[in-house]
Amino acid sequence: MRDGYRFEFGAFDKPDEPKVQALKPLEEAAEVFGAWQDCDDMRYSPIMTARRVYRESLIDECMDVVQAVVNLLDAEGFTQEDVDAAIERCNERNRERGRL
Repeated sequence: MRDGYRFEFGAFDKPDEPKVQALKPLEEAAEVFGAWQDCDDMRYSPIMTARRVYRESLIDECMDVVQAVVNLLDAEGFTQEDVDAAIERCNERNRERGRL
């Protein structure tokens, strides 16, 4: 398995209403796809500054997804132990599927 990323995100102090909280990762993920499309369109651009701007937009949108997920986990009362166990289950599923 390749090394992953380490994130340190805190949840927002004032969570949204439950349904809004649950929909937020989906909304943010759609924005990631849009940013990826823009970035992909610029992949071979000779204009390096334009490529940098689109790449920065893509990573910023990705971090918005991570923040939305962290907020949802916190709002639903999941602990770090719960998250660690879920990560291990996810890694195991990916090992079984030959992805890791």
